[in-house]
Amino acid sequence: MIIVYQSLESTGKKEDSLGTALMGNSFKHGAQSNVGEIYPLDNNQTLTFQTPVYDLVAKKMTFPSSTIQFATQVESKALSSRYDKERKEPGEGKALLLSFMKGVIDTITKSVMNRTRSRGELPSVRLPDIIVLGEAFTTDLLKDLGVSSVGGYRVVTGMNPTGDSRHRFTVLLREDLNLRDSDIEMFPYTLTSNDNKDEQARCVILRVMGWLMAFVHTPNAICKDSTRVIKYLANNAKNVTTKEKLDLVMGDTNQPTSDFVKSTLKNQLGGEDWVSSVLDDKQELVGFGGHNVFSISGTNSTFKTHFDIACTPHMTAVVRDGKVFGFDEDDSKANPAFVFHGLTDKFTELEGKAYAYSDHNGVIVEVLRQKSVYAHRERKRKEERCSDCRRPLTALDQLAGRHLTCRYAPLALRWNLPDGEEDDDGESPERQFKKRKPEPPEDNGLGNG
Repeated sequence: MIIVYQSLESTGKKEDSLGTALMGNSFKHGAQSNVGEIYPLDNNQTLTFQTPVYDLVAKKMTFPSSTIQFATQVESKALSSRYDKERKEPGEGKALLLSFMKGVIDTITKSVMNRTRSRGELPSVRLPDIIVLGEAFTTDLLKDLGVSSVGGYRVVTGMNPTGDSRHRFTVLLREDLNLRDSDIEMFPYTLTSNDNKDEQARCVILRVMGWLMAFVHTPNAICKDSTRVIKYLANNAKNVTTKEKLDLVMGDTNQPTSDFVKSTLKNQLGGEDWVSSVLDDKQELVGFGGHNVFSISGTNSTFKTHFDIACTPHMTAVVRDGKVFGFDEDDSKANPAFVFHGLTDKFTELEGKAYAYSDHNGVIVEVLRQKSVYAHRERKRKEERCSDCRRPLTALDQLAGRHLTCRYAPLALRWNLPDGEEDDDGESPERQFKKRKPEPPEDNGLGNG
């Protein structure tokens, strides 16, 4: 199962709308002005890049060239101003916001497809199963966008704990995803309150394939204080499980240095050594549209700080330059829990040009296995039902496979008497806890039984 965390914007507006993602944002426009630091643009702000296409005749990958012109910072600000005006009119602005959100999902999915593409004769690609959008909130796409899903993803929950758009979340699931009950568990939070600040701030908690995950936007007021960061994460874990344990922390940590979260969580929250997705102070960046691969030194708008990361105390594989490492592959007992696939891009094509839709890159993590081989069995056992009446079974009922007192088909209990003893009729006794309903008489051809 592949999960992406992607922050969108940081306007701080109080409006209860997904549209805050397209309103004025100096950081997002800052990313637009810094695009030349990672992409080799010509004087016209144009980039030539290769698109992977599988040639069915030649039976191999080909890489035809495409071009895209990047918008300027001025054009980026103008786009936000245009939406800010259009959204105030009834029915206006939805088309632009829908186009923007489709572009966001398109770039996220292409980034994931590029990073998880197999290297076989016929390469296969995979899509993200869960997308958690930070700094954006909606529980009703029909209201915000006029559609029930966007880019093949539907909203399953949203969180707006403070009313401040910088600490909002939206969780999207792929529409064609077939989930078992043990695959994902959500812990919705619907209250909006000014009390959700700093250490008490709420974040998204999901249990995915048995792993408890916190998707965070660590408040700026505490992001540099190790003690307060631990308390913030511990509070969120306790809010849903009563325990201060987490298996994965993922999202915008606002960490001051690349190893801050990793070192802060050492011997905390149920783990000993935590592994970060930041490697050697560098992470890869998928090029525009999820095609080329670059290497940069940061994930924020200036590409100098690793705000957006994943961190776990469990064994993790890391994909870098098409190679997998991070654990001893010769160890027969090695059993990685996650794969850190790197980052998404932050630019998407909109009205013929490439625009930054965020000041942050997203993080891609793949869940390889259930937390426990017994997790699914345990969940299934708890949900076993009587084969006759379909009501849940008690612990004693589960041994029998049906209700001992099922009114549709009561279980007959038999036992053998001690050796040498017989019942009055010479047969072993039999009891029923409840009589069956009488069967209808058989027709003997005379109109009665």
